[in-house]
Amino acid sequence: MAPKERKPRVTRNPDLIRGVGKHSRSKMYHKRGHWAIKAKNGGDFPQHDAKPMAPKAEEKPLKFYRADDVKKPLVNKRKPKPTMLRASITLGTVLIILAERFKGKRVVFLKQLPSGLFLVTRPFKINGVALPLLFP
Repeated sequence: MAPKERKPRVTRNPDLIRGVGKHSRSKMYHKRGHWAIKAKNGGDFPQHDAKPMAPKAEEKPLKFYRADDVKKPLVNKRKPKPTMLRASITLGTVLIILAERFKGKRVVFLKQLPSGLFLVTRPFKINGVALPLLFP
């Protein structure tokens, strides 16, 4: 026997644009008839008591037991090496940024930080690059 096909749910408040309904909240309150439900129940929505939960059946023992010797993850012994600075990059060298927000802008190299990042400055009046920048 084939399962019954359900009709698609049709909203009573069609969207004008995504997230904005045609009718206001108060209009939908009256359309749904919430005012009648409240009037029938003395000004409040009816409260229903929660159904008592059925007692859970005991859990069955597992059919599969893990071995005692669970593998430990390998220890990472790799030590990060500091970034090597190119011999041609010295204090005051003009560099061109190749990535991110200031791509294609020219900056002046100040120094290399211990983390490997470059500290650069800019001629702000010429190209509008903020001060200071850190680039890998």
